[in-house]
Formats: sequence, structure tokens, C-alpha cells
Amino acid sequence: MRRYFYSFFVLLFLSMNVYAQALNSNQQISGKGTISGNVLEDVSGKPIVGATVIISSIIDSVFKFTNVSDKNGFFGFDKLPNNVYRLVISVTGYSNYVLDSIVVRDEKNEFNVGELRLKSATNNLNEVVVYAEKPLIENKDGKIVYNVSESPLSNGSSTAEMLKNVPMVNTNPDGKVLLRGKEPLILLDDKPTNLNGQQLTDLLESLPANVVEKIEVMLNPPPEYATYDGGVINIITRKGRIGVYERFSVSAGTKGEESATGSFSYRTAKLNVNANAGYGISKTIGNSFSRRENFYTDSVNYFYTDASYKSHYQRPNFRLQTDYDFSKRSTLSFVYQGNLSYFDNNSHTLYTNLDSTKTMYKASTRSNATNGNGYSHGINASWQWKGVNPIEKLQVMSGFNAGKNDNLRDFYQQFLQYNFLPTGIDSTQNQFTDGYTNSFYTRVNYNKPLNDTGTIILTTGASYSTNGYHNILNTSYLRHSDSSFVLNDLLSNDFYFHQHIFTVRGGFIFTLPYRLKLITSAQAEYTGTDFQFIKGNANDVNNGYWRLLPSVTLRKEFTRELNGSFTFRETIRRPGITQLNPSIDYSDPYNVRFGNPFIVPSLTDNYDVNISYNTLKLNINSAFGYNKVKDVFNSIRTLISTGKTQTTWQNISDQNEYHFSFWSGYTVSSKLRINLSSGYNYNQYSDIEKQLYRYTDGGSFYTGLNCSFMPDKLTNIELANRYSSFANPQGRSHSNVNMTLGLQRKFMKKQLIVGITAIDPFGLLRYNGYTQSTNFIIESYSSSNTQNFRLTISYQFNKTRYKASLDEKQKQDALNKVNSKNS
Repeated sequence: MRRYFYSFFVLLFLSMNVYAQALNSNQQISGKGTISGNVLEDVSGKPIVGATVIISSIIDSVFKFTNVSDKNGFFGFDKLPNNVYRLVISVTGYSNYVLDSIVVRDEKNEFNVGELRLKSATNNLNEVVVYAEKPLIENKDGKIVYNVSESPLSNGSSTAEMLKNVPMVNTNPDGKVLLRGKEPLILLDDKPTNLNGQQLTDLLESLPANVVEKIEVMLNPPPEYATYDGGVINIITRKGRIGVYERFSVSAGTKGEESATGSFSYRTAKLNVNANAGYGISKTIGNSFSRRENFYTDSVNYFYTDASYKSHYQRPNFRLQTDYDFSKRSTLSFVYQGNLSYFDNNSHTLYTNLDSTKTMYKASTRSNATNGNGYSHGINASWQWKGVNPIEKLQVMSGFNAGKNDNLRDFYQQFLQYNFLPTGIDSTQNQFTDGYTNSFYTRVNYNKPLNDTGTIILTTGASYSTNGYHNILNTSYLRHSDSSFVLNDLLSNDFYFHQHIFTVRGGFIFTLPYRLKLITSAQAEYTGTDFQFIKGNANDVNNGYWRLLPSVTLRKEFTRELNGSFTFRETIRRPGITQLNPSIDYSDPYNVRFGNPFIVPSLTDNYDVNISYNTLKLNINSAFGYNKVKDVFNSIRTLISTGKTQTTWQNISDQNEYHFSFWSGYTVSSKLRINLSSGYNYNQYSDIEKQLYRYTDGGSFYTGLNCSFMPDKLTNIELANRYSSFANPQGRSHSNVNMTLGLQRKFMKKQLIVGITAIDPFGLLRYNGYTQSTNFIIESYSSSNTQNFRLTISYQFNKTRYKASLDEKQKQDALNKVNSKNS
């Protein structure tokens, strides 16, 4: 089957190449270039009707074309020959707008320059802008921006897959998204998602990447998010252009995955509506093993596990977003996000016990089957108001989310003799879990200039969020005497968990001489958590604490290309339900897990230096720093007297962190751009932990290489490689090199898009690791079948291009006015 797929891949590639060459030959006969955009008022954002738009060649004055904007502010030129163009917009009452250096060529001949905003003529200044095409990855306004809309990998991929290609971002062996080695706050369109871990995973896995415009990485977040320990990742969805836009995509891969997505957008001067719906199926298989050596006072023995698993997920989703401009200074936004998840997972494990000579003396097999479903419905609303001075801005946002997750787990364990013959003893259990979640948040941000020049700005805000979780677990075992299932109260529980967070902050932004900017802020916050057990093996718990978190940033612009900053901020890492839940999880009979409700939050003093250098061809962003982490909490695994291990969470002493990160993008030519990112975090623990728990100082390393290549106007190719190695207090885990290669071609006047993506084409995703404590050492290995060849077909039903609403007489009158002015 794989051989036939490879043959199909080669034939398709060659046929598309022949088709592209045919189009290139036609290109040389007649002009195929198009330039379009929308003319809007700068302050209100309303379209300007009847603006005169002139396109002229910078090289040859013979090429000159004139048009006028329609009722939507839209203008368009087509059949333009290859050349370097200057675009000039003029209209009574506004300053002229000049957009320079638009290069129409064979490799790229279609340009939508977006929204061009004209300023009032009262400032008597014409605006001249040099047009710069959007690169795949750029350093912009202190953020590293991954332009997902420019990536061929986005076709058929999920947002979770695209995040892995973002500079400084990687995932650990548990699948958690990390930014510079820490868990970040993830925003969706500048708003907190306010979802738990599983709901966030379902959202990122189900949200199609082709509805995402870009992903912003904020290593030093703005004041309203400066207290988050892991930085901020902001996922910006596409808003559409003025008019109607429709798109439908289907994809399938050799790994057994399938997806279908559809999107619709409608935009006028005041109203913007975007709707996206999709359905995805994913399948994963993998295996793992571990080798544990146990140390006792007078003996040594060994415990081995060998496991395999299969997982199958189906994820329907729907998203609706509307934005409405009441006036030039007031905007209301509304978002609904719905996700469903259906899963069916199976695993099989062989456990073997060996004596000091590594001779097996007993064994057992265990089969686990888990199936269930879940849903999440979220509603978010936001309102933004701008003052006469656009620096003055008030934002109010609020959101509510409700979800449920049901799963049924069946466990069957058979005990074996040293020769793998059955002992006649077995155990059958099932666990049925109902999990209900709800969350609510509201946030207010306000910025106000305190002087006429805007060099002193007050920034303030407040937020409140609450998260609730109700877990009902019923465990039963099979009674062999009458073949009936009996409820096991010891392994069952029913509890409520609540967490409330209230924050209030204030600060100032000072623009100083010598191109200096000082940003100061302080945030006071209260966090309260409580567990209420209706049934279970733990007592009720209540906990609450206040914290004051300051931050200071000093930025210096040395030249237009070179700038730097120094930041001090105190951040907080709060324990969640995974770390706090005291109920005992017996799903793995040889590694018991439970949380610790008495964990206190971890506070970090962060000292960071950032240096950025940007030119048209080269972008560099580097950062290094030192963090003093207080009351670190981490998962700790220990060996108990029964030969089992137990894993729980606890606060350990303070630790020192040293980190360095680097990202660079280099434009080799108009067709090729290379991006490299890398980082290293080194953790240093106290002597007490090293003596008591055998903690080891260690560093985590991650690196990524991304290349984007556009050989011709129809083809876009992207290559992404990643490698990571993670250190923890008790050991290390590292992966092999992961590769993703994407090829995208366009047909039928670029309405039909065909993409082929190869994920780990040369092998599996593998992790090797070890864990050590005072009385055991574990070596582990895991792999998952990530190798996948995906074919995606997308069709754009109609382009965002409209016939001018002005009739021929109105257009001629406008052109006559232009000619009379020139004569």
C-alpha cells in the first residue's frame, strides 16, 4: 500500500510541475498580475467611496493605470505585466497615501494589500509606505509572529500541529505545549481560553489551522499578562476581507486520519461574521517499555513493563464570531466555540518481576479499554471603546464555558507463573467517570494618556475568574461467585473542586528621551481553592492566599534596526486540579498516583535581557536571563515497601534557573527563507534535595529549523525540523529529530489548492529517558506512529473581489475630475 502511495505522490508532483510550467509560459505572453485592496478612514475604519487609485511603474512610465474605489472602499487592477509598481491614493479631505515597491513577478503575481487607511488632510503630510511581503516568520512589535496563513503546512493540519512549528515552542513527552520550556498562557484572539487541560487539547486538535491567521509568541508579555510564568501564545483567527469569502477543505492521511472543514466570512464596513465548522478523525498507535531496578537494604530486584496502545478520536467542532462597529470608537465582539470529542482507546501491558540474577519469578498481563465522549461549549463577548486620543482605550471582556466528559474504563488483569502459565487468578474492574466543568471570567483593561504628548500613560485593570469541577467516579469489580459487578467504595469518589482568582493591577508607561521607554506595573491577586468530598478517600480542603507581583521593563531603541530591553517581573505558577486532587488513582496497579491539596504556588523572580536586530533580509531575537524560583512544586516518584511506586506532587526548596534562547530568520532570496530557533534552560537544585531525593542539576535543550521555499507562483514548500531534550529533578527524557515537510500548489486561477504533507517520513516519534531516586532507577522508552503522508484539497468558492458599485457614468465623472486637476 505504501509503495502505491509513493508512486501516486511522484506522479501528482510531476503533473503539477508540468501544469505550472504551462502557466508560466502563458504568463510571458500577457500580463497576469493583480493588485487589490480597500481604502478606509484612519480613525473610523469606514470605507472611502470614489477615492482615486493610480498604479504606475517605477521603472517604465508607460505603465500607468487608474481606478476608483467602490462603496466598500474596494479597488482592483488585473492583467498587469511584470514590473515594480507604485500605488498612489488621493481623495479630497485626506492626505495622499503612497505604497511603494510592489513587485509583480512570475513567482508572485497576486497582491491584496489589505486595508489602506487614509489620514485627515489637516496634518498636511502625505504618507509613504514601502510595501513588504509578509514572511512566514517575523519579529514584529516585540513578538515573534508565525504567519500560519502563509504556511503550506496549514492545509489539513490542526492548530495543535502548527504550534509545534512555532519558534521557541515545543511539546514534552506528555504532549503539553511549552514555551521556552514552560507552560504558557494560551489566548485565542487576545482572550483567555479559560479551559482545563483536556478541553484545551480538544480545542487545539479540532480547530483547523487554515482558519488561523497567525500565532504570536510574547516572551515578555504586556502588563495585563506579565505575571504568567511561561509567557503568552496568542492565536489570531482570520477575520476575512470586505465582501464574502467561502472555503471548503478535505484531507486524508496514511495514518488513518480524515478531516473536512468549511469556512464562511462576510464583512461590511460595520459588520464582520466568520463561521467555521469541521470534523476530524485521528488514530495513533504506539508502544513503550520500562526497566526498573529496585534497591533494598540487603537485596536488589527488577520490575519490567512492556506495553502497546491504540487510540481513536473523533472531534466535530463549530466556531462563530461576529464583530460590530457601533461607531468609529466603539466595537462589540461575540464568539461561540463548540467542541465534541468521541474516543476509543486500548492498551495491553505485560508486567514481569525478576530477582537479583534477573530470573523471572512471576508476571501478569493487564488490558485496559477506555471509551467515552465529551463536549465543551464556550461563549465570549468583548467591548472596546477608544477615546478621541486613540491611546485612551477601554476593554471589557467576559466569557463562560461549560463542558462534560464521560468515560468508561475496563481493566482485566491475569496473573502468571514464572513460565507465563496462568495461575488461575485474575481480576476484572470497571470505572465509570462523569466529569462536569464550568468556568467564568471577566476582565477590564484601561489605558489613558496623562499628558497631551502621550509620553505618560496610565495602564490599569482588574479580572475575576472561577473554575468549577465535579467528578463522579464509580469503581466496580467482578465477583466470580455469581459473575456480577460489585461497587468498590474504596476506589470510588465524588467531589467538587473550585478555584477563584481575583486580580487588580496598575502601572505607568513613560516615553523618555534618548529613545527609552519605561513600563512599570504591579498586580495584587487573591487565589482560593477548595475540595468538597461527598464520597472518597480524602478530607475536605480549603486554601487561599494573596500575592503582590511587580514588573518593570526598560526598552531602548539604539537604531531603527537594533533595540533591546531589560525586564524584571515576579510571576506565579498556580497548582491546578491535577496537582491538588487528593483522590487516589489506581488505574496503574504498580504506580499509584494522587495529588497534594496543600501545595502552595511557586513564585519566580525573573531577570531577562532581550536584544533584537531586524533588517529586510535578517531578523535576530536573542534573550538570556536568570530566574529565582521559590517553593518549586514538582511530581515526585518514590518506591514503597510493597515494591510499587507512588507519584505525587510536593513543594521542594527554591531553585535557580539560567536560560538562553535565540531565533533568527534570514531571507536568502525572494524565493527562500531560513529560520532557526534554539534554547537552553539549566536548573540548579539545593544540596538538601540532592541528598534526600538524589536530585540532579540539569538542562533542557530544544531547537528547530524551518525553511520556506517558493520555486514559482503556484508552489509553496515548507520544511520544519525539531529536537528536544528535557531535564527534571529525577531524570531526563529526550526525543529523536521530528520532521514535517509540506508542498502546496494552486490551480484553476488559484481557487483550487492541493497540498501534500509528510510528517516524520523517515520514522516514528521516540522518547528515551531515565528516572532515579534513592532506592530505584528506571530506564524508559516510548514511541508513537507519527509517520503520516497527508493529502489535502481545498476549494475557494469565490474570491474576495467585487465589481465596483459605481456605474460607468460615475466612474467616468471621477476620472474626468482627476484629468482636469492634472491639466
